[in-house]
Amino acid sequence: MGMLDDVKILDFTHVYFGPYATMVMADMGAEVIKIEPPWGEMTRMSAETYGGISSTYHSLNRNKKSLALNMKDPKAIEIIKELVKDSDIIIENFKRGTLNKLGLSYEEAKKINPKIIYASLSGFGLTGPYMPRTSYAPIAESYSGWTRMTADNIEPNSKPIVPAAYHGDLDPGLYAVIACLGALRYRDRTGEGQLIDVAQLDVMLAQEGVQIAGYTLGGKLPHQRDQMPGPRTWGNFMCMDDWVFIAADPQMHSRLMMAMEVDDLGTGSEVLEEWLKDKKVDDVVELLAAAGVPVAKVPSIAGAIEDPHVKARGTIIEYEHKTAGKIRLAGFPVKMEKTPAEYRLGAPNLGEHSAEILKEKLGYSDEKIEELRKSGTVVIYK
Repeated sequence: MGMLDDVKILDFTHVYFGPYATMVMADMGAEVIKIEPPWGEMTRMSAETYGGISSTYHSLNRNKKSLALNMKDPKAIEIIKELVKDSDIIIENFKRGTLNKLGLSYEEAKKINPKIIYASLSGFGLTGPYMPRTSYAPIAESYSGWTRMTADNIEPNSKPIVPAAYHGDLDPGLYAVIACLGALRYRDRTGEGQLIDVAQLDVMLAQEGVQIAGYTLGGKLPHQRDQMPGPRTWGNFMCMDDWVFIAADPQMHSRLMMAMEVDDLGTGSEVLEEWLKDKKVDDVVELLAAAGVPVAKVPSIAGAIEDPHVKARGTIIEYEHKTAGKIRLAGFPVKMEKTPAEYRLGAPNLGEHSAEILKEKLGYSDEKIEELRKSGTVVIYK
């Protein structure tokens, strides 16, 4: 039994933000029907595809069923409205107003299904002067101060740095999951659905909460704050063959000195750097970890996914995809004793489940489905 296997999600999301949220819930057992245009969700399109599907789409869309519809066709809207009746959650990150124009706003969805939870995901939210604007992860990261803070922590007033890995999409996606789970819990107790408004900018500011508190309470930006006096033993340092990250707080200095076999760490980082320069990373990591000092190798992704601890934890999953063959992806990261994540389906091909959904969910006959395919209302994967 999955955690969410009684939850049905109608997914109108694209790119990273929304698809990540719906995949997390799909991994937890929810049934996710992904509504795609006849040409496919935009991240399908890439110069490099694997079994006809981009690596991005593979990464963000497992465990989902693809229903490809021409939403400009009134018959497609009727299909969607029928699906709304049997759904628990609608989640979308279209341009503001797109679903409203199609008659699929929260107010309209609520008329069809009064218990519906409707999660609206966007760059700037459903209110405020920036509401109509298009956004991507770096837009929210920039407005929130994240990119400036990243650069200032390295060199104050230098060129802003866009952080790696699209946290401006993925972090809001996780908040969307949290909000949907909370709304489901509320509905279980009251029978009431609700509208959820998740904005990338709001989330990125929330993720900077510690830094914001430091500024509002002390008046200083992170890079302006006074450093503790004494040796510098926190950060990236160069060994003989590669970088190492050492996180030795002052209370750990005695452990670090024992491991280094020195009596004094000096006032900067020179003593530590001198000790490291003729040592290999693997040896330093083993020695400091054994002494109880937080330490890490600093590999690329290529090295990180082959780490023996990562392998032992099963963090990178492997399965056979219908068209791409054997693939390896980052799996659901949390280990659940009673309800582990499930990997039921690889990322779907465009319209792979259109006929199945129309037949099993809505009771359409083969003849009617073929008629809809010929008219261009629906795309059926062959």
